[in-house]
Amino acid sequence: MYVTMDSSSPPLGQLSILARQMRFIGNIVLGQSYHPPATKMEEESHTVQTQRHISQDLCRTKSNEHGQRQCGGCTELCSLLRWGEVQRRRDLAYQGTSRPLLFHSNYLELDICTATHKCDTCQVIKRAFLLAQVTGFGVKSLENPDKQWPIYAVLSIGKAGDNLFLSIQSPEETLFTATVPLGRERCPKTPDPTRGGGRLRTDFEELRQVVRTCHQNHECSSKYRWSDRNPSWLLEILPKNEVRLVSRPSKLVDYVVLSYSWGDPATMPATEWARIKAAATKSKNGSPVLERLHPFSRSCFPEIMQDAITITESLGFHYIWIDSICIPKGTNWDTEASLMHEVYGNAAFTLAASSATKATDPLLFDRLAWAHRNKACKLRGVWLHNGQASLNAVRLGSPVSQRGWTLQEERLSPRILYWAGQRWYWSCPEGQVAELSELGCKPTLADQQGWSLPQSFLEVCRTGDEQQLHEEWLDIVEAYTRRDLAHAKDRFLAIAGLAVRFYNAKAESGKVLATEEYLAGLWRDNFARQLSWSVDKAANPDDNLQLIAPSWSWASLPLRVHTKTKHAFRQSEYFQFIRTRYFSAPGTAVTKSDWVKSQLEDLLSDFRDRGQVIEERGRTAKVVEVQGRFRRFISDDSEKVPWTDIEKKRGSRTGFDFSVLPGRPLHARNLQDGRVVSKEAHGGEIVGQLDYLSKHGIGDDKANLGICLPDGAEQDLVCLELGDSAMLLLYQKPGWPEAYRRVGVCIGYSNRKGFFYGCETRRILLF
Repeated sequence: MYVTMDSSSPPLGQLSILARQMRFIGNIVLGQSYHPPATKMEEESHTVQTQRHISQDLCRTKSNEHGQRQCGGCTELCSLLRWGEVQRRRDLAYQGTSRPLLFHSNYLELDICTATHKCDTCQVIKRAFLLAQVTGFGVKSLENPDKQWPIYAVLSIGKAGDNLFLSIQSPEETLFTATVPLGRERCPKTPDPTRGGGRLRTDFEELRQVVRTCHQNHECSSKYRWSDRNPSWLLEILPKNEVRLVSRPSKLVDYVVLSYSWGDPATMPATEWARIKAAATKSKNGSPVLERLHPFSRSCFPEIMQDAITITESLGFHYIWIDSICIPKGTNWDTEASLMHEVYGNAAFTLAASSATKATDPLLFDRLAWAHRNKACKLRGVWLHNGQASLNAVRLGSPVSQRGWTLQEERLSPRILYWAGQRWYWSCPEGQVAELSELGCKPTLADQQGWSLPQSFLEVCRTGDEQQLHEEWLDIVEAYTRRDLAHAKDRFLAIAGLAVRFYNAKAESGKVLATEEYLAGLWRDNFARQLSWSVDKAANPDDNLQLIAPSWSWASLPLRVHTKTKHAFRQSEYFQFIRTRYFSAPGTAVTKSDWVKSQLEDLLSDFRDRGQVIEERGRTAKVVEVQGRFRRFISDDSEKVPWTDIEKKRGSRTGFDFSVLPGRPLHARNLQDGRVVSKEAHGGEIVGQLDYLSKHGIGDDKANLGICLPDGAEQDLVCLELGDSAMLLLYQKPGWPEAYRRVGVCIGYSNRKGFFYGCETRRILLF
C-alpha cells in the first residue's frame, strides 16, 4: 500500500495511533476487508459495496471551490446540503431531517483522512467526536481498532439553526454521536490559541488567570464561604514531588478539594483496586500513622490523585483535601459526613475529575481534539463550526455524576473546576468559563432538562427563599436517587452535608425552628409534597433499602432508581402531619416498645451544630403519624382484566380502551412497569404507579417487609390524599391496626377530581 505523505509530520502523540490506522487500512486494501452490516440505514443511502472501494472513494481528496481539501465523504455531505437547499427553495419555513448517508467507513478512516490527507472538513468532524467525549476512556473507545463501525451523517433543518448530526453505528446500537452546527457566517476572527500547531496539554497560565479573577474580583468568598475552619486534616504539597498530612491549620488556608469516582472494583483487576484502597490513610490510637505526617512521595498514590496534586500545585495552591487520605481510617464517618458542607464550602475550589472513570485514570493526557490547528471550514457556501458542549452535558455525562457522594460535593462548592477529557470548565456563582472559548464558536444547545445549576442550592440557601429551598431539595432527590454507592448503608451519610446546610438556611438567625424536622430524607414543613415522589418504573423489591429507611421515604428505594419529584402540587386541606416516632438505632426492625419521642429542647445552642444534630437524628426516623382523607383504591365489585385488553395505541399515542367491559367497574395491573389502573362503572380512570414489581405470593412480612404488592392483591390497596391530585397507595401492615406501608403513588388524576369527596378523615401510622 502506498500513501502520499505530506511533508509535515504528525505530532509525536499521534505516531502510535497513526501506525495502527495504517495497518488497519492496509489490511482492508490487501483483501482482509471488513464489511459493515447491511442495516436499513445503509440500504436507504447506498448500494452494498466492498469496504475496499468505500475506503478508496471516501479518502480520496481534492480541492473544492473554497480552496480547501475535500474528501469523498465530504462530497456526501455536500449532497445533504444540496437536499437542504432544495427543501428551503420549496418552503422557507421547512423543518425536518434528511435520510442518513455514509460519511466514512469508521473512525480510524476518518482519522487517516484528517492526519494524512489533510481534509479540512474531516478535521472539524473528528474534533466534534472528540469534544463529545467527556472522559479519556471515551477517546480510547473511539480509537479501538477492534470496534470500528460506519459513520453516518444526517442534516437537520430547524428554526434554531441547521446542524449536521453524525453517528457511529453498530448493528445493535448507536455508539457515538457528534454535532456540527452550520452557519452562513464564520466564527469571529479572534486570536487562535491553536495557531502555533496543536495544544495537546493544558495552558495553566490561562486557567490561573480565570481562578485569580474569580478570587480577586468576585464576591464568591464573602457570600458563600461557610466558616473560618479548615478540615481536620489537609495534604500539604511540598517540593521534590513530596507531600505530607497536616493537622487543621489555625488560620483558614486556601485548599483545593478533589471530587472523583473510585471506580467499580468488579470491573478492574484486583491489583488496581488494591492500589486505590492502599492510598487511604491508616490510623493508630486515633491519629494518622507517622509515615503520613512526614514528607513522602506522591508517587504512591493512584494516577488521579497524583495529577490532582499537580494541577493544584500548577495553579499556585499548596493544600489539597482528598477523602480517603484526609479522613484517616477509624475516623467517625457520621461526624465527618455532617461536616462536608464546611469542607467544600470553605475550599478555594473543588476539582471535579469529570474525565476519569476510576481513581487509576490520569487527568493529564494528550487532548487529541486540539492536535490540529483550528481552521475555518466551508462546504457549499456554509461554514462548519465546532460547537462548545454545555456545562450541563459535561456534568451529566461524567462518571463522577454516577457516584452518590459527589452530589453534595458539587452542590456545596461555590467554585468548581470541571476537568473534562478535552477541555476544562470553570463555574462559580458569577459566571462560567470554558477553555478555548476564545475561538468564538457558539455553544451547542444546552440540555434544558438537566438538574439545577451547580451553585443554585447555595444561592437559595443564602437568600433564604423557603419555597425555592424546598424545590432545590426535590431537585437534589432526583439527582441523588439515580446514583450509586459502594455501600448502601451510606444512603443518608452521602447527603448529610446537604441536609445540614438546608436546615441552617432556615435557621440562619439562630432561632429554634418549632416545626422543621429532617425525616429520613424528607422535610416536615413540606411533608405532603415530599411524600409524593414516584419512580419512573417499578423497581426490583429484592434490592430495597427498607432496613435503612421507611417505605414512605425515597431513601428506601434500591440504588440507581430514577425518580420524579416535580409536579404541580397544592396540599389538601384535610392532610395534617401529627408527629414523628423516632427509633433509637437505624438498620433494625421497629417494634412498638422501641419508639422514642421527638425532643426539640435537647438541641445545642449553636445553630450550625444544631443542624448537625437534626440531620443525625433524622436518619433514625421510622414512623410518622399523619391525618387525611382515606378510602379504598379499587371498589369491591371491580373486575380484574388483563392489561393488554385495555391499553391501546392510537397513532403515536398510547391510551386506554374500556370497551371490553362497558359500564362496569374494572381494574388492571401492568406487571412489567408497575402501573395499576382503576375505573368505576361510569367514571374516568385513575392510574397509579407502584414502587416495586410484583413478587409471586404474599410471603411473610420478614421476607419482603410488606413493600411489594402481590399480584392479585390490588383490591387490598387503600389510599391517602396528599393534594388536589396526589395520593399515596398503601398496604396494611399485618398485625398493626391503623398502620400502613407505602407501595406506590398516584399523581395527576384529572379524570377523577372527586375521588375523595365525602370520604372519612383518619389518622394512620406510616412505616
